[in-house]
Amino acid sequence: MKTVIFLGTPESVRLGGYLAQHLSTKGEKVFLMGKKSILPSYSSFKTIVVSPVATAHTMSIALEKAGATKVISFMNLPICEAANALNIPFTYAEPENYKDPKPFRNKKSLLKKAERIVVIGNSDKKLNPRMYASNAVRAANPAVGVEHYSKNKPSCFKKENNIVAAGNFTKDGGFDVLLETWARLAPAHSTWHLTIVGNGTQKETLNKFIKKYNLQSSTELVDNNTDLYPLLRTADIYVNPARKSEGLDTVLDAMASKLPVLTTDIKGANKLISNGVNGLVVNPGEEEPLTNALDELMVNWGKRVDMAVEAEHLKDRYPVKEFVALFEDND
Repeated sequence: MKTVIFLGTPESVRLGGYLAQHLSTKGEKVFLMGKKSILPSYSSFKTIVVSPVATAHTMSIALEKAGATKVISFMNLPICEAANALNIPFTYAEPENYKDPKPFRNKKSLLKKAERIVVIGNSDKKLNPRMYASNAVRAANPAVGVEHYSKNKPSCFKKENNIVAAGNFTKDGGFDVLLETWARLAPAHSTWHLTIVGNGTQKETLNKFIKKYNLQSSTELVDNNTDLYPLLRTADIYVNPARKSEGLDTVLDAMASKLPVLTTDIKGANKLISNGVNGLVVNPGEEEPLTNALDELMVNWGKRVDMAVEAEHLKDRYPVKEFVALFEDND
């Protein structure tokens, strides 16, 4: 079995990458396909790079060359069209209420030919029949957790003093507020280190702030093409400082990885976090609450451990095994 997984958006790397690893353990030979800017450079899987304006015809040539026998598409319809033209079984996945950047004619009629449509969402309502055919199923966004090197204990038992944050380096990402917080806390916590994963228009501004306040030894900005999960393995705290609703997928994964999390009160946060029980929630865009909450987690080892243990229960509410099983059924 040669499976091509198409990563249609940067957000699809998270689930598509995990699915690739899972299917490879089942004996499938997996290729990752997509634009060069989206395909993760750290992946060990063979990649197929396509042009941002690639048509179904050019994609079908690439599929034939790879000898594909199955296609899984995350948020890309031309690859489904190419697979259909070659009579290759295909599955399509997208978040609920996803809007295609470029409207695709006859989307529903094309997806009727899919073996399955996986709609990623948590709504209790029936799927919109005008958008999806009867082969569509809804699946909860799964929690992709990682094991720490000490598998039976939260990472924070090891007291390695690592803080990780990830997101977009834009105003909405809130990393300016996080660095203002860090400038106040770092001098008093010399054994702690902050790693921020991301990219965006504010990257240079953030770097200038780090230099201005002499935070180079305690702070690192790394590119968003960096594999986040090895960082979660050795983290003690995960922070999401977003001003608007973004980054909750990674918050979910951090919690499933048995980490205490600190996030702003953006839309959806209250579905994941019981404030003070399995994490902390503060107002977005405000430095003082973020500073106080992060300081509390840094100095209170017992609280970190208690929250980490509670946070891991999200793996039961958002199981990844049920999600990947939807793609295994198409063999």
